[in-house]
Amino acid sequence: MRRSDTIKGNIFSAVEKLALNPGRSALGVLSGLLLALSFPKAEVGLLAWVGLVPLVEACSAAPLGRVFRLGWLQGFVFNLASLYWIVITLDRFAGLKPIFAVIPLVLLAALLALYTALATWAAEFTARRLSLSIGFTWPLAWTAAEWLRTYFPIGFPWNLLGYSAYRNLEVIQVAELTGIYGVSALIVFFNCVLWMVVFRRQTRREQTLALGTLTFVMVAVVFFGAARLRELRAMTSAGSLKVGMVQGNIPQGLKWDPGFLASSFEVYAEQTRFAARAGAQLVIWPETAAAFLFQASDRYPAGLALDAVYRARLLALAREARAPILFGAPALAKADDSEAGFYNRAYLVSAAGTVVSYYDKMQLVPFGEYVPLAPLLGTFVKRLVHGFGDLRAGKRQTIFAVGGARLAVLICYESIFPELARAAALKHADLLVNITNDSWYGRSSAPYQLLAMAAVRSVETRLPMVRVANTGISAVIQPTGETTAQTPLFSRGTEVETVALARAATFHTLVGDLFAEACLVGAAVLALLGWLRPRRSMTV
Repeated sequence: MRRSDTIKGNIFSAVEKLALNPGRSALGVLSGLLLALSFPKAEVGLLAWVGLVPLVEACSAAPLGRVFRLGWLQGFVFNLASLYWIVITLDRFAGLKPIFAVIPLVLLAALLALYTALATWAAEFTARRLSLSIGFTWPLAWTAAEWLRTYFPIGFPWNLLGYSAYRNLEVIQVAELTGIYGVSALIVFFNCVLWMVVFRRQTRREQTLALGTLTFVMVAVVFFGAARLRELRAMTSAGSLKVGMVQGNIPQGLKWDPGFLASSFEVYAEQTRFAARAGAQLVIWPETAAAFLFQASDRYPAGLALDAVYRARLLALAREARAPILFGAPALAKADDSEAGFYNRAYLVSAAGTVVSYYDKMQLVPFGEYVPLAPLLGTFVKRLVHGFGDLRAGKRQTIFAVGGARLAVLICYESIFPELARAAALKHADLLVNITNDSWYGRSSAPYQLLAMAAVRSVETRLPMVRVANTGISAVIQPTGETTAQTPLFSRGTEVETVALARAATFHTLVGDLFAEACLVGAAVLALLGWLRPRRSMTV
């Protein structure tokens, strides 16, 4: 039998088993849909606090093999519903017909669902084998799976459960201690206790203990959050920087058209002059706003004469405006093996028109900016990024000094990785700058989801963030997680805002993902103990 036939057989077997249990399967589907609706764009955040209850009920007393499949089904539905914008991206910019563009979405949703399946199975396995409360095992296993998803195998921590609460400022302040993972664990714990109370499957003593613990934890979290909000809003800033946030609104379909380069550049030049007249101490352009190869030096290959011309024009613009410009641009690189490559780069140009420094994006987008397992998958994956070829990952983080401020840049997708913002804080940055190009996603939920995830980086580090997007959403994010100066999608203009700087080391900055790592170790130890413990009467 061929391997492909075996895989197909396993998939059909799983689907068949789910179909034979329509009641439990329906609960898994319902759970996935409820969680998807709790995230932007629908953004009914309260649904996250009840959305796992159907899944917990479906898994209760079910055989463990079925528990794994139910967890996978819930995760699959959730990811299909919340990542639907992938089809829009592939259809509009990769030239794939919708019927074919659905295939990558389905494959990604199926892969991400394995983390939910693993968490669900581990939570039920340890609860049953070790006679532990699901109020303990589920938050532990769920948080461990979210941490794994952030880093392994390729890193795609999109829409972790805690992000659904980004508008609930009192609750998310705990992220300065635990990172986003602590918010996720709290929401899972709330769902588990709610299930215990509603379905009354435990003894009254167990219900009372769980409800009392939840009440204590929720009161502590809300009181802590409210106190921190008051403290942060009353805190004296460590200085300020007046920034001009240029939203060029250049259509993605025209962005890399050489015939459109002149008009595209003039859009940014005009907006830069406006920001400078308004007193901006720093003008910020979005990711790859300079739609030409900008090199750190003026030495260009003969075939890139036009790029050299526009490099000179950009430097002249900074001198004319008498304002430094921070902007995104592709840059040509040479690898050790002399093969040509490209960087997704952020440059700082001084008001005197000189290149001060640059930062190369370190966390590249899988399947968009690079192909994971390229020898195996490279032949089958179409690239999405037009205008330059294979991207190389940067190796170091750069701190830019402007007007007394110390800036760290997160390019697009990097804003969803806590470790990058934390590394900037450890290097004594007092402002995060997120430059991005969200035009890929149209008017879908993706730009709103990215904004929600970026907001939590400010809470974790207590650093303000200036977010500048090509087509929106641009915004200033306060250390509390509040968004101000938010722009609408697909509008052109420049916001000039004075941003208060912050210099504060949070517990999360000092220890990183210690909370999530402890959950991972705890879940692994419990799984091992459960595996070693002699089996008693339990459903397997």
